[in-house]
Amino acid sequence: MVDQSELSSARRALECLRLELESDLKTLHAAVASGKAPLELVAQLEDDLARVEAAFQRLHTGRYGYCTGCGNEIELNRLRADPTSALCTDCSRRVQRCAGHP
Repeated sequence: MVDQSELSSARRALECLRLELESDLKTLHAAVASGKAPLELVAQLEDDLARVEAAFQRLHTGRYGYCTGCGNEIELNRLRADPTSALCTDCSRRVQRCAGHP
């Protein structure tokens, strides 16, 4: 179970990640405009930022740390490694198998 200390740590990690992604996006937009970077990188960073915002939404609604697939708790080590994790390990594996990833 994710306690208050872990939630505070996750919030700080997400805030840092959000700031980094927003900064990277600004830099990347300029590089794309000058033809020095592919547009696909912008899409990837925007997807990453959307994952951060979704994690913040789960924090605000009290659903952070619970799998959006099955509702079970997400492993604490998984959340520490990636505070944007929305799926437990089992659901993540199922999604990857369905998407054709090993």
